[in-house]
Amino acid sequence: MSARVIPLDDTDRVDQELDALSARLALGEVRAVAFVVADASGGLEVWWGASRSLGPHAGSILRGAVAYLGARMDSEALE
Repeated sequence: MSARVIPLDDTDRVDQELDALSARLALGEVRAVAFVVADASGGLEVWWGASRSLGPHAGSILRGAVAYLGARMDSEALE
């Protein structure tokens, strides 16, 4: 599992990362994704998707991944 910070003002890098994700999705290399978008007004947009191959546990797998991401964010903030 990996986590990395991408500055949103680096729009070229954001576009590259999204293009890379799209390519991996097209190749069948990605089994699940979760997105949380905080907009400028403070609202949240959330969505997730998973391949059927993960079965009924897809939500649990993604919740675990999101918890891991939160822990990594906290850890890196303390460095």
